[in-house]
Amino acid sequence: MSFRACLLVAVGCAGHAPKVTNASSTVYVRSDTDATTIVAPTVHLAGKVDHATLAATYTVDAWTGASVDVVTAATKAIHEKRNEVDATAGYEHGTVALSANYRFSTEPDYLSHGLTLGVRTDLASKNTTIAFDLLGTDDRVGRSGDPVFSQPVRSLGGRLALAQVLGRNTIAELGWQTTLVDGYQASPYRFVAIGDLGTCDSNAPFCIPEQVPGQRVRNAVTVRARRALGRSLSSGLEYRFYFDNWGMMSQAIQPDLAWRLSDAQTILLRYRYSTQSRVLFYRPRYFDVATTDGYVTRDRKLSALLDNELGAQYVHRIENEDGDRVVVWGLRSTLSRVDYLAFVGLEHVWALEATALLGVEFP
Repeated sequence: MSFRACLLVAVGCAGHAPKVTNASSTVYVRSDTDATTIVAPTVHLAGKVDHATLAATYTVDAWTGASVDVVTAATKAIHEKRNEVDATAGYEHGTVALSANYRFSTEPDYLSHGLTLGVRTDLASKNTTIAFDLLGTDDRVGRSGDPVFSQPVRSLGGRLALAQVLGRNTIAELGWQTTLVDGYQASPYRFVAIGDLGTCDSNAPFCIPEQVPGQRVRNAVTVRARRALGRSLSSGLEYRFYFDNWGMMSQAIQPDLAWRLSDAQTILLRYRYSTQSRVLFYRPRYFDVATTDGYVTRDRKLSALLDNELGAQYVHRIENEDGDRVVVWGLRSTLSRVDYLAFVGLEHVWALEATALLGVEFP
């Protein structure tokens, strides 16, 4: 369960109350062995009046990078800051819930608008839940120092999920998502060497801008299950299979174990393993561009890779004597290693992520 979900449990379960609000702040920090550091503070506010809910989130994402992509392109270290505003409105009546989410994100070379419309209904005495989301984005890709460069990229997709109570102790969910991405999907800063070196440096015979297809259809099926192992212990398992028309396929499996130490304390341990194939036109080294239909890339996220993650989370709730205020604080940490199976200049990356939470609920 995410930190935000922990904060919104009281809101979601208190539909009879005239008003429920909460406020929280998180700070996310990520550092890896590829000279990349991210610091992202977030402020979140939410409230509920009768059947309506409102929530707003503001995030500042400061990113510093001198990764292998930057170095091999003979570019100086990059410093960027992204600002994002996220607003959500919902209405719930009986067994039907409607929601709308708008996201606006801006940075020096990227502008993004995103909209999600959702509907959820409970059936069979709330033992079955069906949810559908319509997803859309409208983005504009720029290039720092070049006011003329501006390329559009848009996406439209849908997500369908079916959740079923399988007994007193078990619940399962099956989900499917399809998204069509259309527009400029390369990086305006990424260049690809043509020759036997694999990187753009002084010895590369040719170095050309990255070129990828303009359309990508992305599909994912997800299966989740959770089972109570007693009054204070539960386990979960998630499997995800992904495929797209660029030829990439990936699989991920994530087991977790949640331990309720007391009414106020919860610990979550999780492990995630994923594997990914390369896209059809990816090559570690390009000798002949004609064999890739003119598409070339140095994006390591499009190469074959393995990913291992180990995470832990602790959440503590402190209720005051009058019961009208709950302070929530927590810590989450993840250690991961990504192994690149065919990427020139980088074999693996270790990353450490940490998130600190402090929030207040007013039940």
